[in-house]
Amino acid sequence: MLDQTGASHADITAQASASGIISSLNTAVIGMFRRRWRTFAIVSTVAFTVAAALILMMPWKYSATARVKIDPSANAALGQMSGNERPDQNIFDTEVNVMRSRDIAKGVVRELRLDGNPEFVKGLDPLPARPTAHERDEFETALADRLLGNLETARDKMTYIVNVGYTAREPAAAAAIANAFATQYIAYSVGRRTGTASRETSYLDQRLAALNDQAVQADARLAQYRATAGIVSGGDTSVTDQQIAPLASQLATAQSEAAAASAKLAAARAQVASGGLDAVSAVLNSQVIADLRSQRAQLIQRQGEVLSRYGPRHPESVKVIEQLRALDAQIKDEADRIIGGLVSEASAASARAASLRSDMGRLRSQQSTDTRASVMADTYQRQADAAHSAYNKLAEQAQGMSQVARSALTQAQVIETAVPPAKPTSPNRKLLLALAFIGAVAAGSGVVLMREILAKGLYSVADLERLGVPVLASIPRIDTGKLRDADGRPCSAPATLINKAMSSYAESYRVLRRSLLGRDGADMRVITIVSSLPDEGKTSSSLTLARICAMAGEKVLLIDTDLRRAGLREAAGIDVDRGLVEILTGDLRAEDAIVQDAVAGLDILPVASTSFVAEDLFSGRKMRDLIDAQSRIYDRIIIDTPPLLGLADARTVALLADAVVLVVKWGDTPANAVKTSLSWLASDDARLAGAIFSMVDAGEEAYGALYYSRKYSHYYHSE
Repeated sequence: MLDQTGASHADITAQASASGIISSLNTAVIGMFRRRWRTFAIVSTVAFTVAAALILMMPWKYSATARVKIDPSANAALGQMSGNERPDQNIFDTEVNVMRSRDIAKGVVRELRLDGNPEFVKGLDPLPARPTAHERDEFETALADRLLGNLETARDKMTYIVNVGYTAREPAAAAAIANAFATQYIAYSVGRRTGTASRETSYLDQRLAALNDQAVQADARLAQYRATAGIVSGGDTSVTDQQIAPLASQLATAQSEAAAASAKLAAARAQVASGGLDAVSAVLNSQVIADLRSQRAQLIQRQGEVLSRYGPRHPESVKVIEQLRALDAQIKDEADRIIGGLVSEASAASARAASLRSDMGRLRSQQSTDTRASVMADTYQRQADAAHSAYNKLAEQAQGMSQVARSALTQAQVIETAVPPAKPTSPNRKLLLALAFIGAVAAGSGVVLMREILAKGLYSVADLERLGVPVLASIPRIDTGKLRDADGRPCSAPATLINKAMSSYAESYRVLRRSLLGRDGADMRVITIVSSLPDEGKTSSSLTLARICAMAGEKVLLIDTDLRRAGLREAAGIDVDRGLVEILTGDLRAEDAIVQDAVAGLDILPVASTSFVAEDLFSGRKMRDLIDAQSRIYDRIIIDTPPLLGLADARTVALLADAVVLVVKWGDTPANAVKTSLSWLASDDARLAGAIFSMVDAGEEAYGALYYSRKYSHYYHSE
């Protein structure tokens, strides 16, 4: 429970602190504007008046817009698109910038003959009677730049449509120029495409001729090399390659036949060695030998018959034997012939195989040479093929470019022409006046804030009390128009007491008088009024305080010690030829120099005229004796002094008083000046009673009337 209560108190304290900070901030802001409302009003009024005048002087302008559709597919002939590829978005951004080119603007100038329109050529150097081409071009360039300044080109979101807008003082001119820019862009686009295509076609034709020459030369080089190297045209095989294949087959056959013949011969020889010729298979297989053997068999059979019939010596038997010998000889001769045939056959087959092997070796040697030649032929073939391929591709591209060059189609078309607008589009005077008002308020606030930042004065009681001095009273500023006497003539602030004794100004000095009364009944009889700098209201404060004390029934003496200005004489409205200086120099008695004021009970000891004497009149006994003597006559003595900073008289006189009152001009006296004055008074051991704020705006916190002035208004007579 205690924790919750403590937390509640903490929250309340934090809220109160925050509320206090906000309240202080609001008070500071309100006070700042109250102090400088005239500055704010003047700056804001002047700024708004000037801005409003400039806005109202702005001529009406009319904007017309033409809409152009860009067809990206028209760029395909130029190689920018292929297949179903989406068009590059940069194409449209490029075309938008092309519309703003100077060449198109010059075309608009020529089309609409704007060089003779006074509205557009106003401010430009006129052309001479007979301008040169250069002078006319410069004039058209300047006019084109002026047109481009009022031209707006923008892509309509993510579409293929470009808005071409122009702003002019006349609605018809705005529409005409917008349409002219659209048509000039289309004409320029067509010329650009066809011109580019024509140049490309001419270039491609030259390249085609060069590539054709290269292809012809490559073909001729290839044909010549093939003929020289013996490479068959249309293939990769040479004459040698074509000869090797059948020769290899023949060689294989010959080698096989030679091997077979050699095998037969070897077998026959082996059979002869083992069993005679009759054992040779070739002999056995010979039809001739078979016939001879058949005849021999018949003869043997007959021999048997003859021998058995006639005997061995019978002529018939001898004849048969001779016939057998003849047949055996024939069989042997036939067998020898067969064996010799095998030998010849084996030799012929071997010789033929050897010949074929020799030819094959020669062709193999030639083939290695042909292989190297074939590699070179392949290189020449690739070069020729590359030349033909490049030629064919370039021929296709040249054909496409030729079609583009002959085409008058454009990649853009006007889908909506601009029409003269019925109402002006700019300026938006209501919006501009509202912005001007806001800007004027901001300018006034900025000036007020800047002056507040740059200001070195003190504005609140807290500011002054932070310097270590209490504030005895705050004296309000009286408007110059209210400084009038009973007859309505201009007068000083202290003079208003005579006919406005119950004003807030008089009451402030009553507060000051009450602050100077001693707590124990022994009030401060001798009071010195000082200030840090001139023109802080010190003399007016001295005279007004003296009159207030006199009105309260006191007998008061007001002494002016400001020898160099002698301002009290003018403020009190008195005219004397002798005064304080003559008393202190011993030339005059005090009672002969004292003058009675308009307010009963107040006497004034003035300075008759400005005096610049080197002698220190206030540090000796004469000034102290004068004050002591007059203290026995008057209830209160008030001394007006020169400024503390820069003059020594005020510090000397301050030591003679029972109380010193420092006058600080509200919002004007720098804090450093006040600090220095307080430091000097403290070092002199002067009896500083406190300070007063002079010339405070009645609505300021330093006067204490920020929240209460209206409530206290009934307590004072009208000022």
